[in-house]
Amino acid sequence: MPPLAVYVAAVALTGLSCFLGDRTLFRRLRVSEAGVIGFASVTLGVVAQLLAAPGWALATVPVGVSLLLLLALMGTKILEGLLTYLAAGVYYVGLHVVASRFFGLDVLIPGWPLG
Repeated sequence: MPPLAVYVAAVALTGLSCFLGDRTLFRRLRVSEAGVIGFASVTLGVVAQLLAAPGWALATVPVGVSLLLLLALMGTKILEGLLTYLAAGVYYVGLHVVASRFFGLDVLIPGWPLG
């Protein structure tokens, strides 16, 4: 897959997983807000990778950004934000497994191959 297509797919799947995770529990995020979370998370993950950040930073930067944005955009307490983030994580893994199986998308974050 071309790198731009992988990037767009990663942003879309990340945003969709945040939206579905919120819809499952609290119904506070708009589609556009979930898109912002997906865009920011994946983009900062790519930037961290391009800057040759260590492995721990490649994982914590996107996770931290998405969690902070989720809390800010939902306007909730930390526990509700964490529960939403966990639900989004379940959707995130499920969506990426489906995308990997049926569409040949083999990354969770661009540059991190699954296999």
